[in-house]
Amino acid sequence: MLTNQNDTVSNELLTPEGLCILILKDYHPSITDSCNKIETFILSNHFGKDISIPLSELVHLIFMKLNDEIKHFFLKESGIIFPAIKKNAKNKAAKDGGHFLQPSALESIHQRQQVITNLLQKLRHLLQDYNIQPSWHKDWRECVNEMFQLESKVYQWIHIEGSLLYPKITGK
Repeated sequence: MLTNQNDTVSNELLTPEGLCILILKDYHPSITDSCNKIETFILSNHFGKDISIPLSELVHLIFMKLNDEIKHFFLKESGIIFPAIKKNAKNKAAKDGGHFLQPSALESIHQRQQVITNLLQKLRHLLQDYNIQPSWHKDWRECVNEMFQLESKVYQWIHIEGSLLYPKITGK
């Protein structure tokens, strides 16, 4: 019986509505928290001698662009995309049919995720693959580590959407 209950929970979690809830509950807050930690450090401007001033300015600029892209995309997901998916899932359950999202909306989602991925790759390159140096100040080491964790979380979020959520709503 426990197996059947777990199967039911797993099946509900893997529905489009369940995946939307999972992303909103687990990924959005975790990614936002990482961004806030990094932003606090970057705005404090305490890079010290760990990296050069031009590099610190470039890291600051790219991270703030990344942070902005993520925030706007999360607002779009929570306010427009996920409610549309949930509404259309209910319509399909009521046999009203219809599409979850228009192909142009899915393409726009993919493009925004690609922008986020490109910004993450630029940060990784600038920070030499997040290779932390023992001589760096503890706060800077923690910030670089948080950037690495942010990258991992973002890739997991994009993977869940690209591999599980969007294929379910497009039927691909």
